[in-house]
Amino acid sequence: MGGECYSRVMEGSGVDASGLAPLYRWSRFAPLGIVATQAVIFGLSFSLNRIGITAGIPFIAYVFWQCAGAALLLLATYGAFHHRFPRCDRRALWIYLGMSVFGMVVPYLIYAFVAPRLPAGIVGLTLATVPMFTYVFALGARLEVFLFIRLLGILLGFAGVLLIVLPDSSLPSRDMVGWVVLALAAPASFSLSAVGIARLRIPTMGSLELAAGTLTASAILMLPIVAVTDSWWWFGAPLDAGDGALIGITLIQAAMWFTLLELIRLSGPVYLSIVDNLATLTGVGWGILFFGEVHSVWVWAALALLLVAVYLVNGTGRAVRQSGTFT
Repeated sequence: MGGECYSRVMEGSGVDASGLAPLYRWSRFAPLGIVATQAVIFGLSFSLNRIGITAGIPFIAYVFWQCAGAALLLLATYGAFHHRFPRCDRRALWIYLGMSVFGMVVPYLIYAFVAPRLPAGIVGLTLATVPMFTYVFALGARLEVFLFIRLLGILLGFAGVLLIVLPDSSLPSRDMVGWVVLALAAPASFSLSAVGIARLRIPTMGSLELAAGTLTASAILMLPIVAVTDSWWWFGAPLDAGDGALIGITLIQAAMWFTLLELIRLSGPVYLSIVDNLATLTGVGWGILFFGEVHSVWVWAALALLLVAVYLVNGTGRAVRQSGTFT
């Protein structure tokens, strides 16, 4: 979930104090540490998805169990600190619902579905399009102002995607083109989540409470999908690589949601905009490490274009806003 536009949306919606915030208010290096953690674990998630799904875990069950497991971890942690459940008033429930549908259920079902069909590094590249989608949707919702340089960034990002899907030698197989296009729906969903939450005006609540409520709602939403599709699944004995991947992705989801919201609260867009860039790179790196993936020159060129595009969409807008000038 990412980009500066995403950060501004979340900042403006009131995500604020956290029960654990005092633990690192004293550390000036906390935001940098969170950025590094986010980049490494988010990039790793694409490779874990591929391992888990190719090991035979039904992709719907795979998403359900990571939602349910992460929700239990966060609920237990929140309960230990606050001795109660996250708030459940109507406003909070709408927030949990919106974030869970567009920020968790839809994008992670898509990522789990395409995981065995695409190299993990290619899937990781799609993360770089989150700031671009967010800016476009925020413009439509009148949460952002139009800047030509940002439009240039969006066009460069689109060109980067075309370098992946158009050349015959870009992907290992031309059959993967459709799956790349489908994978792009995941970052678009992340972006819709960000813009939608801004319109709902998130009430002031802690990062831990918001993360726990969102993942709990995600697990509840996934349960009937598991039932309707008969995607019931349970861990086998002994545990295999797929089971280990699911356990790993569950821990990642719990850590990622909490640290994401904490990073927004602690430092805002300057640091969070770095996460997408680094996670894109680590996603490619983990794919090379785990699967020995070798990418064509077209893919590397696309990566370069996407990183430049992210800078134009994020960095230039930040400079203009800091100067107080909008055009």
